[in-house]
Amino acid sequence: MNRALWLSLLSVIFVPGCASAKKETSAPPAGHILVRTVASSEDAFAFCSNGQVRVQYRISELSPHVRFGAWNIDGDTIRIRWTKEKGGEPVGAPQFCGSVCVYKEYRPFERAIDETEELSWNDIHSDADGLWESAPFSGDCTDMP
Repeated sequence: MNRALWLSLLSVIFVPGCASAKKETSAPPAGHILVRTVASSEDAFAFCSNGQVRVQYRISELSPHVRFGAWNIDGDTIRIRWTKEKGGEPVGAPQFCGSVCVYKEYRPFERAIDETEELSWNDIHSDADGLWESAPFSGDCTDMP
């Protein structure tokens, strides 16, 4: 290889600032937990790379309140099909009510559901409204959080 070509290649490879630790902006949500906070609700979506997803409704009168299903991404649209819901239903009168009521006792439940939900990957990624936070996730989307 001639010397001039070699030097030009080295200058391209080692120019300061060429390597970037910038977050990948086009990656799908697999392997991430995305938390949406709106008013008095906080929903934590865990996306697994095998196409499974779960959401934990962190502020809910059902305690706990979790849905399980499958997801895929088509362009900008994340499509979710919820197939199972688990949690605890309140029993008796509330002990306290704020944004949601809190009860002394909750009865466990598990039921099959068939609901769909769509999220915009571009809206989540740009987070123009400040509603979304993202963190790595390596758990199992079929387990309770």
